Amino acid sequence: MTAQRHHSLSRRLLVGLVVVSFSYWAVIAWLTIRDSVDEVYELFDVHLAQTALALLRVTDPDESDPLVIPNRTQAPALHEIFDQWPELPQRLADKRSATANQGDAGAPGVPVVTGSIHSLHAEYEKNLRYQVWSGDGSLLLRSANAPVVSMTPADGYSETMDSDGKTWRHFGIWDMHHHFRIVVSEAHELRNQLVRRIALHLASPLALGLPVLIVLLWFSISRGLNPVGVLTREIASRKPDNLKPLDAGSAPGEVRPMVLALNELLQRVTHTLEGERRFTANAAHELRTPLAAIQAQLHVAGKADSETERQHAMQQLQRGVERSIRLVGQMLTLARLDPEQALPEAHLVNFGTIAETVCADLAPLTLQRGQTLELLIEPDLPALSGNADMLSILLSNLVDNAIRYTPRGGHIDVALSQYLFGLMIEVSDDGPGIPVSQRDRVFERFYRIASQAQPGNGLGLAICRRIAELHHARVTLTDGPRGRGITVSVFFSG
Repeated sequence: MTAQRHHSLSRRLLVGLVVVSFSYWAVIAWLTIRDSVDEVYELFDVHLAQTALALLRVTDPDESDPLVIPNRTQAPALHEIFDQWPELPQRLADKRSATANQGDAGAPGVPVVTGSIHSLHAEYEKNLRYQVWSGDGSLLLRSANAPVVSMTPADGYSETMDSDGKTWRHFGIWDMHHHFRIVVSEAHELRNQLVRRIALHLASPLALGLPVLIVLLWFSISRGLNPVGVLTREIASRKPDNLKPLDAGSAPGEVRPMVLALNELLQRVTHTLEGERRFTANAAHELRTPLAAIQAQLHVAGKADSETERQHAMQQLQRGVERSIRLVGQMLTLARLDPEQALPEAHLVNFGTIAETVCADLAPLTLQRGQTLELLIEPDLPALSGNADMLSILLSNLVDNAIRYTPRGGHIDVALSQYLFGLMIEVSDDGPGIPVSQRDRVFERFYRIASQAQPGNGLGLAICRRIAELHHARVTLTDGPRGRGITVSVFFSG
């Protein structure tokens, strides 16, 4: 048999909050990284275009040429370009003359190779290269890390991959007179490094802050669930006989419904225990009388001088035993019905069949007493939702009471009919009846009318009322149909 696992509420709350917090943080980080990637790529593209346009201005410083920057950001000033590449204008001027002279001689020009574009960061310097081409397709100038062939034939933005598998981002542009073409390239790896750096900066607080978050959440949850621990300790420290309600006023709003439900349960348990104490006391009192009578009859039977006296004592002894058996049976029935808070094993039953069975079982008793038992069942009665055994006990007690308290030659009627709201059972007799002033009290346990001569123990109607309550029915007592006796009616709704 596997042991049942106990789930900790604080642990479940902690795991849930950590998962939600981590997921929320991860989504925010992902959205931030995605937006940062777009911003980084846009920034690098603008920088690439600005660099190309600045080189174009240095190469062909014609003030009449319009300078179009593909972004609202201002292009670098000329003195900034001259400060970065102070030798570039002179080299280009010399190269123009050399190219023109060599072109007249028919010899191809040799491109000037300079150091890569100087940057404050050597890493950025290795990932940036440029080319300056003439209008006839001659390479005039290139950085040391640039190839001698064109890096891209396309103007504007483009991307290519070199022989080493390295991806480059290019920007190519012509001057207004189509004399020079500038191509500036930047390695994608440079952008990826910056993106990875941004992602690392975003993930670092998450990795470092998660343990701190867990500790803080655990502390907060423990403090928040402290009232539950206080309530648990209060219940555990109580003695078994302490059924006083718990203090719901000091409980948090989330725990208060549970405390109120526990108080209702304690109240029901208190009522049940009080009922059992009363039942035990009454049972002990009621059993004392028939047991004492049995003991007395045994003593009389033992001291009898004649057979007639002995037979009479034995008859009285038999009646005492029968009464005790009936009393114990009814007490056991009540003991079984009392703890039931809801109707057990409810099914659709045919009450007509139950009535026929009960009347058939009790018919011999009416014949012995010269009584008439009549059963009337209305046709097409609806099925009743209930417990068949309990309904049989209910009707048996009603009919048995009618037989016992109706004199010889009397008449007993059992009728099943349908009324406006459901099914109705009526058991009528022409016996002595029950005074109106005592009709409410006869449903109390062990209550008997003082003038009643018939033997009994006062439990029959109490059992009937309890069974009716379990079936959400009501029991009423009215005068008999002929102005004599009593009519017990049970109304079932639905």
